[in-house]
Amino acid sequence: MALSVRATISDSKSDFHKEFPYVIPPIYRKLADELLVELHLLSHQKDFKNESIFATGLLEIFSKFTNGYTPSEHITKLFDALCNCNGFNPSEITSSSEQLVKKAKSYRQKDLNTFLSELINENKGNKYYSRINAIGIYKIVSEMMQSLNDSKEEDINKEINNISELLGYQYSRVEKDISMYKTNIEKMKQALEIIALNVKS
Repeated sequence: MALSVRATISDSKSDFHKEFPYVIPPIYRKLADELLVELHLLSHQKDFKNESIFATGLLEIFSKFTNGYTPSEHITKLFDALCNCNGFNPSEITSSSEQLVKKAKSYRQKDLNTFLSELINENKGNKYYSRINAIGIYKIVSEMMQSLNDSKEEDINKEINNISELLGYQYSRVEKDISMYKTNIEKMKQALEIIALNVKS
């Protein structure tokens, strides 16, 4: 992937608004701004690589926080614009994430070590940590444990810890980012419920 060579965040924002010239509903605007800035910063980090765990985390964050977005036909356009304005290929990110999630869902207990080994080998080149990586790890472990019929929180946390350490990420930081992500999802859900009630009343 050719990373962005743009020097400033204003360039990225300008390109974003050219590609996505629509009004973003207020409740989703903060997400769009935060992702745009984060992707811009990552595109200029020489130690960062767009690996499958990152792709999975990015798509998961975007999907969860655009739940209920209207008009729905703008969702894909919004994702494409956020990626393109920072030199990321949205199709590659989507494909990479879908393939990894499919793998995670298909593995059985006897194949677990094989899957983890492949996952680590594919992603160990990414030395730069971002919260998006943490969400990617969380998504993959959740899917993996679900396919093994083992969704107990302590087992999920154990595997998250295992993968984080093998990738060289500090588990306490990963855990904090995942916890904050869960909290923000719940806040978003509650806000959307309040909006829905107000629309009905």
